[in-house]
Amino acid sequence: LVAVSIASDIVPITGENRVMAYFGLKQLNEAPRTGLKEIIKEAEVFRTLTVEDIVFKIGPRINAAGRMETGSKAVELLISNDTKLATGISKEINNFNIERRSVDRLITTEAMRMISDNQRTVNAKTTVLYNPSWKKGVIGIVASRLIETYYRPTVILTESNGFATGSARSVQGYDLYQAIEACS
Repeated sequence: LVAVSIASDIVPITGENRVMAYFGLKQLNEAPRTGLKEIIKEAEVFRTLTVEDIVFKIGPRINAAGRMETGSKAVELLISNDTKLATGISKEINNFNIERRSVDRLITTEAMRMISDNQRTVNAKTTVLYNPSWKKGVIGIVASRLIETYYRPTVILTESNGFATGSARSVQGYDLYQAIEACS
């Protein structure tokens, strides 16, 4: 679990993280716990598992549960000792990941259209977009995608429980937190 966490969070694999990732990966390849074994199968990794496999195949699937529904599904998978239950949950989580990718593409396309349809937002030094129907669990990914395209500080907002909620990403050299704090 520690190796999956280290790789999924893309933390530096140095020092003690390197040691824990090494032994965790060894355990994952030799005798993974039931839930991880099933999500590895669902991700179609049929060879020796690498850190890259966790970053690009295992981690996104586990994270998709919380982005699309509830993270408790992922916890249930990770602690399961029941192969049949773990197989069912891993399939459900895989479907969340497929849905997450689709919703991510849809919202990103819509956000890019919002920018390109308005000359003021095309030339802006920052991006701030709001749509109350956007999925809260995906807007951080969308903010990151917009940074890739426009390379400017970006805030994506949606509505959750009657409040505006959002995710922000910045570019090197611009402290977005400090800029928002100055507006308080």
